[in-house]
Amino acid sequence: MITSKKFHFFTIVIIFLLFFVPYLYYIWVSIDSGARNSALKVDTLPDLISVREFYANTDARWGYIPSHDGSLLAWWGVQWGRETVFIGRADRIDSTGPEVVSTLDGPAATIFWSAFENKLHVVSEGRLWLVDPSLPGRDLWIDVTPRGFLNWDFLKQARSSDKYNVVMSNDRDPALVDLYSVRPDGGGKELLIRNEGTTQTWIAAADGSPGIRVDKAENGDRIYKIRRSLDAPWREFAHASPSETLIVSSVPPTGLPVEALSNRDRDLVSLVKIDEQSAVETVTLSDPHTDVDQFLTFSWDAGPADIAIIRDGYPRYVGLSKMGSALLRLLETETDPTDFNILGTSPDGRFVTIAVSKDETPFQYFLFDLQTEASTHISDSALSKYRDQLAKTKPVSFSARDGRIIPAFLTIPHGVKPERLPTIVLVHGGPADRDVWQYDNQKQFLANRGYAVLSVNFRGSTGYGRAFKEAGYGQYGKAMQDDIVDAAHWLVSQGIADSNAMAVMGGSYGGYAAALAMTRDPGVFKAAIAEYGVMDVKYQMQNNPFSWGLFLDGMNQYFGDPGKPDSLQEMTDRSPISHAQNVTGAILLTAGKEDRIVGFEQSEEFERALKSAGKDVESVYFEKEGHGYRRWQTEVKRARLLEDFLAKKLGGRTGNFDLAEIAANYLN
Repeated sequence: MITSKKFHFFTIVIIFLLFFVPYLYYIWVSIDSGARNSALKVDTLPDLISVREFYANTDARWGYIPSHDGSLLAWWGVQWGRETVFIGRADRIDSTGPEVVSTLDGPAATIFWSAFENKLHVVSEGRLWLVDPSLPGRDLWIDVTPRGFLNWDFLKQARSSDKYNVVMSNDRDPALVDLYSVRPDGGGKELLIRNEGTTQTWIAAADGSPGIRVDKAENGDRIYKIRRSLDAPWREFAHASPSETLIVSSVPPTGLPVEALSNRDRDLVSLVKIDEQSAVETVTLSDPHTDVDQFLTFSWDAGPADIAIIRDGYPRYVGLSKMGSALLRLLETETDPTDFNILGTSPDGRFVTIAVSKDETPFQYFLFDLQTEASTHISDSALSKYRDQLAKTKPVSFSARDGRIIPAFLTIPHGVKPERLPTIVLVHGGPADRDVWQYDNQKQFLANRGYAVLSVNFRGSTGYGRAFKEAGYGQYGKAMQDDIVDAAHWLVSQGIADSNAMAVMGGSYGGYAAALAMTRDPGVFKAAIAEYGVMDVKYQMQNNPFSWGLFLDGMNQYFGDPGKPDSLQEMTDRSPISHAQNVTGAILLTAGKEDRIVGFEQSEEFERALKSAGKDVESVYFEKEGHGYRRWQTEVKRARLLEDFLAKKLGGRTGNFDLAEIAANYLN
């Protein structure tokens, strides 16, 4: 017979087993694992910052965008464990941020303000909704999805209720984009202009009409045409060969020249003005060492450029207008290396929201009135409390085996000397892309775990002139890959890296390069992390997205023509999947199951080949993810994978189990 005392005793034991034992287990498994690499066994290494602080911080707020008159702000935050859209008053901001006037009930993938009223557009569950901040209830959202389309996107928003949205759609042909007009309420679909089979790009004028088009000629040249009204004929004002850069972003007001980035008849990209009548191109800004990277125009409509950005190591900013100069004064870009992102602007460009990082500190968010030069601090990144523990990145360069100078960026963990560190060589995607100096959450996460990170702008990267880019044509798996291996050798020769604790990592083309480093040059790297990578170049080039139809010349410049047998054989010979038997280290593969650019089946097949050869391989394929990862749940799972994998292979630190993993698994 069970007495009352025994019953109470057993009850206490059961409660202890149900609650306290799991808690003690959590404490045990979540204890940080110290570094095994001797270079990291120092007292000056900062505390480990948890995965949830980096990727699932419930205090995070981001993506502030101003309404058309600057009176309201919309932004993302976290409420009850879920990403939520908030709307607040721009004139009532204190230490906690803007005064919230409404919170949106339903899920949201994208948000943007109306161009003429204080109502917010929300993309949710495949539909476009219009939300009145004073009536935020989900049942009060108005469906303004453009009717009659399977695939669509805005080229230009209506500037008043009696104007129309200009919508792009490739429903008729996946490779061709046609333009339509649609009322702001989503109805009234009418064809504006049909793609004749050659137009790569459309640019709308201030009134919404198609004002500039970029056509592809039979020889691969790009023909730039302009017109000033719907019934006016198209007139050519510029052309560029496949090897030349000419980037136009807006239709200027009548009488003003077209602004563009161009390297026609020269090596480096400059900011230029092109007279549409005479086609004469005049350089307005250039740099003797590197390309002008981009120019920014704050107004939603046509207008002169406001700021130009040059990225030769640390970024340099040039004010080109009154508003551009005002913004740079407010940012004080001359004091410390500065990275900033424009989050949103009002249609006239007067109100601008900015994310600013000074000397690689976590972002601060500001609202600027560029007319009055008033600055309002909105909030700080949730990681700001760790600003004194974060790593610094500096521009460096090294000589490749053929003498070519290769630019790169080196990140050293805070609190340690740059001597024989476990090191990761990071390879960007593209390959027609580049890494730049900026606040980088992933680099900070890796550095906090104890790793030096070298991101390499190998030959073929953009930003360093035409000759540097063209040096990569046809050199995938050869000279482009040499640059990655030579980066590793340089790190060792400088005493920065431990030659027995090096990894290579990248996504897309970077995933290809990471995998190939293990198959072509076994022994250089102890481990590789290859994410959504091209593992079979022949398969990729024969299965590129149909929507790339008019742009495939750029791919062919790097990888060859898949219609030529010799090129196909080279693709096979230079693919990681062809040489899985050569691998001597460990490989971690990740990919998204909804990737429409580089199908995850390539990673699956490479994994199968590695396992057949008895190699050390791990893999994870994420649901609900495409080419690159956007969901915080994936970021948490991925970060835990990375820190454990790298700790095991290179000897850095890991935080072990994180409560955010439970949330990531159950909040889908």
